[in-house]
Amino acid sequence: MKKRKKKIPQEKKLFSNKQLIIISFALVAIIVLGFLLSSFLLQTQEVKFSLKAAIIDQLGKEFPNPQFVDNVTDILTDAEFNVTYHESERLDVNFFKGLAKYDYGIIILRVHSALRDDNSTVDLFTAESFDEHVHIQDLNNGLLVKGILNYPQDPKEYFALTSKFIESLEGTFPKSIVVAMGCWSLKPECKQTAEAFRSKGAEAYIGWTDMVDPNHTDDETIKLLRMLLKQDKTIHDATRSTSPDWRYSSAMKYYPESAGSLKISSLIAEAKASSNHQSAITFKPMSAIYITSFILLKTRKRFRYDLC
Repeated sequence: MKKRKKKIPQEKKLFSNKQLIIISFALVAIIVLGFLLSSFLLQTQEVKFSLKAAIIDQLGKEFPNPQFVDNVTDILTDAEFNVTYHESERLDVNFFKGLAKYDYGIIILRVHSALRDDNSTVDLFTAESFDEHVHIQDLNNGLLVKGILNYPQDPKEYFALTSKFIESLEGTFPKSIVVAMGCWSLKPECKQTAEAFRSKGAEAYIGWTDMVDPNHTDDETIKLLRMLLKQDKTIHDATRSTSPDWRYSSAMKYYPESAGSLKISSLIAEAKASSNHQSAITFKPMSAIYITSFILLKTRKRFRYDLC
C-alpha cells in the first residue's frame, strides 16, 4: 500500500504582500502628516522673532556714510543677526511693498521722513522720484503721497509712504524692532506710522520727536544699537541714554510704552529656541519613516514565504 504524505499545516497568512505594502505606506503617511500638521499649527499660533536684520539706506546717495553702515553691520552680526544692506538705488515703491514679507527682526530705516503741511501725520520717503502717472491707484487710495525735500538750491520730489501703505502690506513683521531715523519719525502728535508698524506685528518702533541732523541720527543710532545688543539694556534705558539733537529739541523715543521693559536678548533667545524646535520637528518625520521601514522589514521577514 502506498503511504500518504502528511500535510504540514502552514502558518496562516495575515496579509498579502500587496496589503502589507499598502498598510506600511499608509502608516508612514499618517505619521508624517501628523507631524507636519502639528508643526504648521505651532507656527501659526504665534509669530516668532527673526534673526534677520535690514539696513534700508534711502539716504545713501545724498548723505553717504559707509562708516555708519559698517558699524551697524558689525553690531548686528556680533549679535548673530544675518544682515542685509539695501542701497538707495533699489528702494523704490515695489521694494517697500514687500517689506513685511522679508522676515526682518530688526529694521533700520535710514530714510527721510516729513511732516505734512497740516501737521496731521508723518510720511516715510522712498528713493523713487515722484511721477503722477505712476502708482496711480496707490496715490488715489492714500497709500502714497508726494514727498518734497525742500533743498534751497535743488528741491526734489519722491514717492512717500503713508501709514495706510504700511497697514496694507502683505505679510507681518515678526516681533520686529523698527528704528526710523528720519525727522519727526515719532512726533508725539503723529504716531500713525508707529501704530501701523505695530498693527502688522512689530514689537517696538523707535524714532525722533522733531527734526534731526543726518550725522546726529547716525551717531545716536549706533549708540542705541550698542546699548541694546552689546550692553543688554531695555528699550527704555537705551533710548533715554541717547543724546537729543538740541538744535531742534528732538529726542529719540519709542512706541508703545509697554515696550520699554523689553530686552532684545529675550527676543534673540526666543528665536534660537524656535529654530531648535523647528529642527526637531523636521527630524521627527524622517525618524518616523525609518521606524516604519524597520517594521516593514521585520514583517516581511516574518511572512517571507508570502513574498515569492
